[in-house]
Amino acid sequence: MKMKDFLSMEKYKILFLHAGAELYGADKILLEIVENIDRDRFCPLVILPENGPLVSKLQTAGVQVSILPYPILRRKFFNIKGIGNYIVSYIKFSQKLKRIVNKENIKLVHVNTTAVLEGVWLKVFTKAKIVWHVHEIIIHPNFIYKVICFLLQHFSDKSIAVSDATKKRLIESGMVDSEKVTTIHNGIQEDYPKNEPGFVRKRLGIPNDAIVIGMVGRVNAWKGQNDFLDAVNPILKKSSSVHVVLVGSAYVGEEVYEQKLSNKVASFSTKERIHLRPFTEQIADYYSAFDIFVLPSTQPDPFPTVVLEAMSNSLPVVAYDHGGVSEMIIDDETGFLCPPLDTNALSQKLSLLVADRQLRMSMGQKASIRQKSEFSLDQFIRKVEKVYTNLV
Repeated sequence: MKMKDFLSMEKYKILFLHAGAELYGADKILLEIVENIDRDRFCPLVILPENGPLVSKLQTAGVQVSILPYPILRRKFFNIKGIGNYIVSYIKFSQKLKRIVNKENIKLVHVNTTAVLEGVWLKVFTKAKIVWHVHEIIIHPNFIYKVICFLLQHFSDKSIAVSDATKKRLIESGMVDSEKVTTIHNGIQEDYPKNEPGFVRKRLGIPNDAIVIGMVGRVNAWKGQNDFLDAVNPILKKSSSVHVVLVGSAYVGEEVYEQKLSNKVASFSTKERIHLRPFTEQIADYYSAFDIFVLPSTQPDPFPTVVLEAMSNSLPVVAYDHGGVSEMIIDDETGFLCPPLDTNALSQKLSLLVADRQLRMSMGQKASIRQKSEFSLDQFIRKVEKVYTNLV
């Protein structure tokens, strides 16, 4: 590009909206986009509904970020009183967002979840283009699924699906045109452990020669922690050299899931070798302690970032064969895909890996190569930038 053309390029402001401020999958993807998009062409502004670790990460990256408590579509609103509260809050904060978009001359709004509907208001009452980034595969309630699909079709200029499975689910509604949605697989940047090798094992009292089966994920009704425990318990009973580590926390207000998980572990005779840990920003330290990674989500997981992180850390991955995971793992090559909800099959595949170090190493190496070649951060960012460029 000639210097004259470069200097004449207009710099476009992009407003990012999101459902929270933590550092789970979609949070990290938002962070990676705003950190890595071309700052000579795009100026990111982020408005989040709450404070949290994501805020400080964004500030460290030199991104303008502010807090505005706009409502997020959660189950707590799925009743008469809740709907009323949601509507009042939605109108109030959508008007504030509209004023910001107009004042700042925002050219494009990137809505990073289907749980944030304020993009609809901005599509109607501003001139900004709307990109809706779909990180969810909505199974039920069916009414919400239909409403979201209708809104995506009529109130976005382009929708990004994180996997073909996510796109397929949108189109199945009969309300979303295929041309409206493009699939862009998430990509990640390698995250290195912050502490010395063996830090996590030493902290948890796990011997260096133990085999560690790990899981990382939000503690909720469908991430599959219960299936995970049902699958690993027979292995723990059979082999005293195996330890299990689960990392994750529940949403505020949903701590009951954490308590249920703790109660289940307490009922196992193998509980001394099951380690429950809260979510941490230093998650790379945990991957370095794992030998095998498992994600048995009981509902289709759109495109779980934790699987990419495990692959990046040369771990074989065992998961249920549905959702975006089926596009990430090559069965019998970079890990194993099991029939959904079949904990016996899950346990059998884990047993194969526990018994065969060479198989673990081989699958882990192939997983790392696949992540770097197919799901790199650079590929991801360039594809997202292309969406922006085509709209502005």
